[in-house]
Amino acid sequence: MNIWLLHPFAGGPSLGRHYRPFWLADAWGKMGHQVVVVSAAFHHLHRQPRVPGPQRINDVDYWFLDTPRYSNGSLGRLRNNLSFGPAFRSAAAAIAAQFGKPGLMIASSPHLFFISAAHQIARQFDARFWVEIRDLWPESIVALGMTPAWHPLMKVLGWKERSAYRAADRVICLLAGAEAHMRARGLPAGKFSWIPNGVSDDEIQSALTIENLKHPLIDRINLLKQQGKRVVLYAGGMGPPNAVEAILDAAAILGKTNSEIYFVMIGSGTSRDALRQRAASLANVEFRNEVDRAVVHGMLHAADCAVVAFHKNALYHHGISPNKLFDYCLFAPRSVMACEERAIAGLEDLVTARCAPDDPDALAASLRTALDGPSRPRGDRVAVARRYSYSALAAQYLDNPNDRA
Repeated sequence: MNIWLLHPFAGGPSLGRHYRPFWLADAWGKMGHQVVVVSAAFHHLHRQPRVPGPQRINDVDYWFLDTPRYSNGSLGRLRNNLSFGPAFRSAAAAIAAQFGKPGLMIASSPHLFFISAAHQIARQFDARFWVEIRDLWPESIVALGMTPAWHPLMKVLGWKERSAYRAADRVICLLAGAEAHMRARGLPAGKFSWIPNGVSDDEIQSALTIENLKHPLIDRINLLKQQGKRVVLYAGGMGPPNAVEAILDAAAILGKTNSEIYFVMIGSGTSRDALRQRAASLANVEFRNEVDRAVVHGMLHAADCAVVAFHKNALYHHGISPNKLFDYCLFAPRSVMACEERAIAGLEDLVTARCAPDDPDALAASLRTALDGPSRPRGDRVAVARRYSYSALAAQYLDNPNDRA
């Protein structure tokens, strides 16, 4: 089958974050399908802009669309997002000439502005049209307090959301509990599939030999442990939705009662400077800059425990699927998560322990208990990760009973 996977912010080796399109395309290619990932030549998550047109990256074909550059301003980013659909319309014939007409077109939605264009092109090629929903727009923006519900842009996004559900032959969602929300907004029965994030097969193999990886930050964690510290690692985004404040407040509590528990915070985000200032007086916390995934995996392996937190928010009642949760499961000997129970429904096997959100005392107690208990055997963690390998997820993605009917 010929598959076009559209993702405006698609990442991959040498590209940056959002590896899911790369891993799915790689797995489908190994299954014998022809796949091309269509993405923007410029966006804020790229390590560097790409030349528009075709490019092959680690055996995966990409087509980069010519989109305008922008800095940190939201208007420039909106203009870039709005340009993706028209750019795809203009390039569709050339993509088909290079890679063949699609039998299946998948539109993955870090934003919704290109969905109607993708649907039109899919119909022109007589291709099945699937939509992958990563976040619920506009509910995610409103629930996280980023934009009020009355804003005209939120009204536009709500209309586009409902249109996407009606247009899709199938909707794949990363959130286990989102079907009711989508059905209430026009998604017909029988078109919903839950397929979360996961880990690549190569990373599962690397977990078996991860102790051979060398890096100064891994050495730093090992040194702390030699000094008697129990190292808790946070690796991920540092923005308002990430609830890193709760982790730092738990660190402050543990600093008074369990001074041997030491936190290493690695990542980037809009709140990072404020978080560093918040932790300035804490002797058991240090911040490190963002590094490559492989190094983070080595740090997780070297640490005693990994931690992640979410705020209490009705948005998460639909479910969550953070990439870091799968990395934590595979590489860290223990992992503690602060979130509501219903948020992690379906993914409970990924974590060692869960506690209530926005409760630093509960998080501190959960971390203390986890560190006092046994580590999770690597074989058990690898077995769980294999259930979420991208080869398994890619096969599940295409194995839809409704398509066989």
